[in-house]
Amino acid sequence: MDRHALTRQLETAALAYGNVQPDLPPSRTYAIFAPNDVQCFLRREGEVLQIAFRGSDSLRDALTDLQFWKKCIPYGNAASKIRVHTGFINAYKDEAVRPRIQALVAPGVHRVRITGHSLGAALAVLCAVDLQYNFPDRDFEVALFGCPRVGNAAFRDSYNRRVFKTLRVQNGNDAVTKIPFAFMGYRHVGVGLHVGPPRIPGRLNVRQHALQGYYHGLLQPALRTPTR
Repeated sequence: MDRHALTRQLETAALAYGNVQPDLPPSRTYAIFAPNDVQCFLRREGEVLQIAFRGSDSLRDALTDLQFWKKCIPYGNAASKIRVHTGFINAYKDEAVRPRIQALVAPGVHRVRITGHSLGAALAVLCAVDLQYNFPDRDFEVALFGCPRVGNAAFRDSYNRRVFKTLRVQNGNDAVTKIPFAFMGYRHVGVGLHVGPPRIPGRLNVRQHALQGYYHGLLQPALRTPTR
């Protein structure tokens, strides 16, 4: 996934914040507005299914984000060492969300592209590993922006084996990418890509979580190239 493709995925993640979506023929758009406030848009174009989750945009979303003190077993296998953020997994597994997404992975879909910003990135992580487990013959590619940590080291290792084409973009010292804290056992998934201001250990910056900062960070190399 090159920088141009990443920028397009960021634009798709940003579109997920809107209740009204632009008409983008020849793709067909499907919307999920779940009672638990998960908002997700899916676009089918030929063999490609694009999935984009909205980030935190309501009090209900904030309450979901805060349920990090207790990790749970994602799908009930008590023998598994995998643990994930309770709020994130409960939001994704809601019967108004997960079954509807799985139903759109039709036989003609061969490539699945998943993205999200903030809470949307966390839901994208859970969606990607869930779909890969249930549809292992598809090609998955994931772009995450301002993603919080989703699960423990066992979850990270399992995820990275299944969905290796995952880029996790962090802008500067984005505070959301630092939580839940590593000392609580949480770990990041995917391959990290840093853009924007230099990283400073111990520094947390809420403003650098904004979509505009990510957009500027991804465009920086192009902006620095002199025109001829």
